[in-house]
Amino acid sequence: MDANNKIALIIGYYFSRFNAEAFEAIGYETQKDAFEAISKILKVNSNSIRNMRDEFDPYFDNGRVGFKQKKLSPSRQSVLNKFASFTFEEMTTLVQKFLESKNTVESENLLIELSIEEDGILRNLNELAQESRQKYKEEFNATDIALSDDFKRAFGTYIRGTGHSVDFNSTTTVVTTFNSLKIFIPNQWFVMAAFMADYTKELISYKSHLESILTVKLQSSKLRKEYIVAIKDAITDEQKADFISNAVRYFEDSGDVNPTASAEFLLNFLSDYSWWFGSKTIDRGDFYVSPILNLLGVVNVTQSYVADIAYFYATSPALLALVPQLKLAAAEQISMPTINISLSSTSRKTGADNYIIYGAPGTGKSRLLEDRFGTAPLTKRVVFHPEYTYFDFVGAYKPVPVYKKNSGDFEYSDGTTFNEGEPYITYKFVPGPFIDVFVAAWKDPSNMYTLVIEEINRANAAAVFGEVFQLLDRNADGESEYAIQPSEELRSYLIGTCEMNDFISSGLKIPTNMNISASMNSADQGVNVLDSAFKRRWKFEYIKIDIGTAVHKDAQIKYANIDVSWGDFVSAINDKLVKLGVDEDRLIGPYFIKPSEVSNRKAVDKLLLYLWDDVLRHRREQFFSGDVATFANLVEEFQTDDVLQISSVLKPAVAIQQSEIEDEETSTIKSEDN
Repeated sequence: MDANNKIALIIGYYFSRFNAEAFEAIGYETQKDAFEAISKILKVNSNSIRNMRDEFDPYFDNGRVGFKQKKLSPSRQSVLNKFASFTFEEMTTLVQKFLESKNTVESENLLIELSIEEDGILRNLNELAQESRQKYKEEFNATDIALSDDFKRAFGTYIRGTGHSVDFNSTTTVVTTFNSLKIFIPNQWFVMAAFMADYTKELISYKSHLESILTVKLQSSKLRKEYIVAIKDAITDEQKADFISNAVRYFEDSGDVNPTASAEFLLNFLSDYSWWFGSKTIDRGDFYVSPILNLLGVVNVTQSYVADIAYFYATSPALLALVPQLKLAAAEQISMPTINISLSSTSRKTGADNYIIYGAPGTGKSRLLEDRFGTAPLTKRVVFHPEYTYFDFVGAYKPVPVYKKNSGDFEYSDGTTFNEGEPYITYKFVPGPFIDVFVAAWKDPSNMYTLVIEEINRANAAAVFGEVFQLLDRNADGESEYAIQPSEELRSYLIGTCEMNDFISSGLKIPTNMNISASMNSADQGVNVLDSAFKRRWKFEYIKIDIGTAVHKDAQIKYANIDVSWGDFVSAINDKLVKLGVDEDRLIGPYFIKPSEVSNRKAVDKLLLYLWDDVLRHRREQFFSGDVATFANLVEEFQTDDVLQISSVLKPAVAIQQSEIEDEETSTIKSEDN
């Protein structure tokens, strides 16, 4: 506990013991004013200070109920004992000294003199559970919640790392599992789970310490499971004494300042499930689900995924850092944002740029673009191909169906249906993706827009960009340095249809809030080379091959009559290709085969075809076994023979224990249950 939190704890005690008299003595008219002001001074959340006050309420006759709990933590008990003899005047003087001090060292020295006892490695789980539930009841408001772009990127990165996909809508989120099952999530669930993040993180810590202690005497996972199940709600005094002895020794070795308190907390976790609101035995991978749902007061059958989200927060530092933002959204009842498409005094976002992400096939280039820029509706994606042209990218006059009604008037139609009237063909300007994003970005200065181009070198990029090529030179803010004059038809469209005259009066420029990002793999056959003038206007980011981070690196495939992990298999192939002098951009990325495809034998054939036709077409004899004369031989003998001549560096995949499988499943979506 840092110095400011210790001071907050003392102030919480002061407010609880002396109530209204205390608030008035330090110059605040209301409790709310006091909590908010002190929060700014100490940089401690106002609700945390309020909850600290509530913890002491059961010990004073102040008319408040506070938190009912079995036992105070060491730090709370220390404060209760330390200041029991202090008078109101003495406590007021102490609190004022803390609040008026501008010298952190002075405050810390004063705290050292007071010698407030530290809590141990483990926090009081019962106390934390009640505090989390209380905050949820007081602060959560079931209004529509708008998820921030930062949260969408962080959650998208996390969930796609489990092999699933996610789509964010205005008020709901859809997670699609690797076997194409869909989970529809109201955005309120993300906020509800945020209130349980700290509690869930502590639950995971408890289980980790428990596993470490039990492993010393019970090395088999089966024996540990039997012990945990047998001891639940039926522990003997002898077993308690033995466990406390081992736990105290463990926490002492871990440098715990209060090993006895931590050992007692862990004993409660092991033997008294009501203490932490649990139900399922701790050995289960989903043991955290029931207490979270219990504290939130939601129905298990329909809302159990809320618990999974809390688990994601607790195990992902990137998501955990955004939890306060979600709680704030609930407390302030933030309404859904609207996009302002008119001129206003709103300052325009800056810093947009041109990016090209490149690397070997299967390194996750498209996924990186999705995670970084793929927050709908502010991103538009286009795929370049050999037939893609400037007119597809920027726009052009195109034939459009128009119908003459029986009354003689003409009416435009999208051409998808034709019920009545005489058909005619006319022409109008149809914008391409570049102009769509260009217009949206100029009209909405408060948001960052991105045009994502997949496979930028599969078309003649310089020809596709045309005069837009000139706009790629940007200044420090991200706006085009030089303007271009649009064609007459484009100008007419921008001024007449889009009402863009104020933005393009001096010519077209890419705004400071419009990124252009692209992916590229130069190893593919039939791609176009980007000239140096074009490349100079982009920032390049190389994605290296990183087998170790692939979520399916431990998935097993059968090769040469042994089961090997996908990660080891790909690494062995790449090592051999490197020794043959194959360029790095032609090696195999971990996502060349997707997580959902690894178990599919035909997916492996795709990899073999890439090696046979693309990478080793002219040097097959240097890589493949001499018995392999045709691609058919390669496919047929892959599972039984060492056709790639790499078995000497492969080791059989280690069988995964069932308990480990269950634990892993808790970090992914339990699609069948939901």
